[in-house]
Amino acid sequence: MLGEVLPAEAYVFTLILMRLGPLVMLMPVLGDRSIPARVRMGLAFALSLIIYGIHADKIPPMPPQLFNLFTLMIQELLIGSMLALTARILLAATHTAGTVIAFQTGLAAAQSFDPAQGSQSVIVASFVSLTAITMIVVTDLHHVMIQGFAHSYVKFPVGEAIPYEDFATLIARFVADSFALGFQLAAPFIVYGLIFNVSLGLVARMIQGFQVFFIGMPMNLFMGFFLMSLLIGSFMELFLDRFETHLLSYLG
Repeated sequence: MLGEVLPAEAYVFTLILMRLGPLVMLMPVLGDRSIPARVRMGLAFALSLIIYGIHADKIPPMPPQLFNLFTLMIQELLIGSMLALTARILLAATHTAGTVIAFQTGLAAAQSFDPAQGSQSVIVASFVSLTAITMIVVTDLHHVMIQGFAHSYVKFPVGEAIPYEDFATLIARFVADSFALGFQLAAPFIVYGLIFNVSLGLVARMIQGFQVFFIGMPMNLFMGFFLMSLLIGSFMELFLDRFETHLLSYLG
């Protein structure tokens, strides 16, 4: 009796872990490379135990053939990866905004390691990304992500065909929305950069021999830091609102 129960329970838990594993490894906040892989896998294991107690009855019986079992595991792995990728794409809007801001304020040459991207990026983009991650944790939006992933067993039942076309369309829309949101966040700096550079050009034309770059570069840096300190709260609020709206519309 015990020999029949244990393989069935291990099969259910393994399927849940196959979906929750990539979610935790790739999702924003918990999936950053600055967090050790062992910690992320331990969290995935703990969340799988919780989801196991909630959705174990929604898992279909173990298929008799090994090929069908392998196919089912691959499907769960793909669903988990796609769900995590959508949330990661939304967070990329902050990196886009920070990169645009850096080019407009003359800080594009200053680079540092960005844990959210796992690579070198301009220091303004790293700062904006880390601020966004901090605000996601402070406002408990990471709980919304975890709840949405748990609810995915209702929206994407185990064993049913993966809606590849719907996922592809959704990913394309999220990429477009993330890119547009990044430019919306950086819109004040784009307007400032246009006005500032046009003004410098007019001064250079009216006053021959005036050292435009000698005066303009320090002024550009000062105005960039001033606008950043003035607007960081507003565009973080806008980002969190859009981030929550997209999560709720997709993850439910």
